[in-house]
Amino acid sequence: MGFQSPASNYTEQRVDFTNLVRLSPQSSYVIRSGSEYPSAGILKGSLLAVDKSLEPVHGSIVIAEINDEFTIRRLLLVPSPALQELDGEQRITSISQQDDLPLWGVVAYVLSDVAGIGFNHATD
Repeated sequence: MGFQSPASNYTEQRVDFTNLVRLSPQSSYVIRSGSEYPSAGILKGSLLAVDKSLEPVHGSIVIAEINDEFTIRRLLLVPSPALQELDGEQRITSISQQDDLPLWGVVAYVLSDVAGIGFNHATD
């Protein structure tokens, strides 16, 4: 019979991302960012976990449809609904209060490849 390792009480559990994030499997999807928004923590090629079931609030980063194209914007609700670009100019597009918000979901998590080695099985 052997002795127990003195370090056995200090072993760490392996990090499992599925246990760290809270996303609805029925309303979540992952997209790759084609643009870079460093102020929002989004690099070109970052994977964005988007959840359609999250309630967007003032300041949320969202996927919105503008001119029949999907884009990443910051949602502004005060003083009136608008979408703000995340780039340097940060232009604002007003949203009519009579129309539904053109949102496809809230960006809940960003996973970036800061080392430049790429993601497994990722396609461009």
